[in-house]
Amino acid sequence: MAEKQFQNDKNYILKNVQNECRKEFLINLIRKSVNLYEQKSNSLKLNDSISKYLRKNKIKDFKNLNFFYRKLSAIYRFNHGETQLRFLWDGSSHEDHYRDRWRSFFADETEKLINNISILKMILSVTVFNLGENRILSNQYKLSSYIRKNFNAQVFKRKGVINYSK
Repeated sequence: MAEKQFQNDKNYILKNVQNECRKEFLINLIRKSVNLYEQKSNSLKLNDSISKYLRKNKIKDFKNLNFFYRKLSAIYRFNHGETQLRFLWDGSSHEDHYRDRWRSFFADETEKLINNISILKMILSVTVFNLGENRILSNQYKLSSYIRKNFNAQVFKRKGVINYSK
């Protein structure tokens, strides 16, 4: 798909920054989710089968969370999407500035999300546990619904972001 924005458009820079950060942010989200799940469900650090599985499982596959990342990215660009670049008086580049703001937003919002135990289990079920395609699709749909309710916005491929707030 051809980009219709010009190179120094804020949203173009922000979208590139978000694409560059995707892998790092999703791996960190999965690690945080695993650690929080361990704290909540196994606070005594017992060696049960699930704990062993979580500890030995290497985080490689985060492709099932790409939709989640794309939706949060689109909602962030929609809510913070003025196209005018600002003057940055601290000497940082626009990429660094937007990366820091995106990192802060993503960390704050995902922290809120994973503190909800059902969302935490959904994230783990689509990434760490191999539950089968039907359960993964079901949990992805539930995550999408939660994002829609939490942010009062729906992300569509063709229509873009539709805001439901009054």
